[in-house]
Amino acid sequence: MNKPPRLAIIIPSLRGVPQALLDSISHQTVAPDEIEVVIGVSPNGRARNIGVARTTSDILLFVDDDAVLAHSHVIETMLPLLQDDEIGVVGASRLVPPDAPSFQQRVARQVARIDNPVVHEPLETNPDPPLYSSQITTTCAAIRREVFQQAGGFSETLIRSVDPEFFHRVRQFGYRFILAPDAWVWHPAPSTLWELGKKHFLYGLGHAQATQLHAELARYTERYPILHFVLRTLAAPLQVFVSYSFGDPQLRLTLAPLKAVASYASAIGYFYGRVFAPFPEATTDGE
Repeated sequence: MNKPPRLAIIIPSLRGVPQALLDSISHQTVAPDEIEVVIGVSPNGRARNIGVARTTSDILLFVDDDAVLAHSHVIETMLPLLQDDEIGVVGASRLVPPDAPSFQQRVARQVARIDNPVVHEPLETNPDPPLYSSQITTTCAAIRREVFQQAGGFSETLIRSVDPEFFHRVRQFGYRFILAPDAWVWHPAPSTLWELGKKHFLYGLGHAQATQLHAELARYTERYPILHFVLRTLAAPLQVFVSYSFGDPQLRLTLAPLKAVASYASAIGYFYGRVFAPFPEATTDGE
């Protein structure tokens, strides 16, 4: 009889020991064989790689230190999906905690990808062209060690956009990405306007770095950074009343000033990263 695969949970943390997360892990119906908390290492891609190197398990579950597994069956729900060799990454949904402050609740309602709704059937969400976007993030995502190694691990130099850059490489080997049904983590949104703007500026900067590693990740006008920034600047006032983003490509009328702030901060970060801070590992052929 084959032994079940061993599971390692990798948690990068700049804050110290994430006790709330560890408590939620201790209540899981499937217990991990290894838990590796990597403290004080940045960027988080490097921290995750260090965590992987310190473990030996067959399955790697990456969880952010500010997340909490929402119920006791999260791991039990996710792991069986990885028995399919065609599936490379399995993720859990993310929800802002129900008792989160009102500002965080507004951020979750207005800004795409802060929350991503729980699904009740396995959802295929591959990071394919033209958006290269997936509903899975390493807030909570599992991958077989062999797939992780085949893709070369996380970039250790990207400031942000570590997930989509890594997922892009995994997808190039043909693996599928599945959002697990009825599995989610509680994950807080930015708690202040400054934190929201800073977070999305860094997202934009990280995406700029990723597009210089893989030119194909630049979407639409992003291929022309100055033009892209001019257009995003002109569109910024409209985004208070019209919701649209690459992560949520549906045009609809709404009052979303927090969305406008996040979107424009990301545009500034992208412009800065492409024009004023070119990435030293940049390539020109997208390889």
